[in-house]
Amino acid sequence: MPIENNQAVFFPYTLVNTFRVLMLLLLSLIAGCTNVASDVARTIHPAPSSALSTSTLFAIASEFFTGEGYQCVTRDDPSALRCTKELRDFYIHQTQAEVQVYLGDELYSHTLVTSRWDEGLIPGEFISSEFTSPDVKAFCDYLTAQTVGSCRAIY
Repeated sequence: MPIENNQAVFFPYTLVNTFRVLMLLLLSLIAGCTNVASDVARTIHPAPSSALSTSTLFAIASEFFTGEGYQCVTRDDPSALRCTKELRDFYIHQTQAEVQVYLGDELYSHTLVTSRWDEGLIPGEFISSEFTSPDVKAFCDYLTAQTVGSCRAIY
C-alpha cells in the first residue's frame, strides 16, 4: 500500500494543517491594529503684553483640557505636558486623543502637537487618516481671548 493512501499517515497530516489554519485565524483575531493620525502642529507664542512662562502655560493648558475631559500629566517629562482623552472605548476598539505641549527652542517658544491613537481590531484601511481636534482649536481661541498668547500652524 502506498504511503499516500495510508489513513494512519493522512489523518495526522490533516489534523496538523487544520490546527495551523485555526491558530492563524485565532492569532489574527487576538492581534490588533494600532493607527496614529496627527493634526497640524502648532506653535504657541506669547502675546506682546504677556510674559508667558512654561509653568504658566502648562497650568493654563492643564486647566483648560481637564475641563474638556482630558487627564493631564507632566511627570514623565517636566518640559512637556501630556493630556489624554478617551474618545471611544468599545470592547474591540479604543480611540484616544492626545495633546502635548512642549517647551520650545529659540525658534518656537512652545509647540502644541495633537494626535489620535486607534487601537483594536478594526484595520487601518477603515479608519480615517485625517484628524483635527476641536479642543485644540478652542484652546487656541481661549489663549487669544485671554490675551495670553496665540497659536500658529507649522507647515
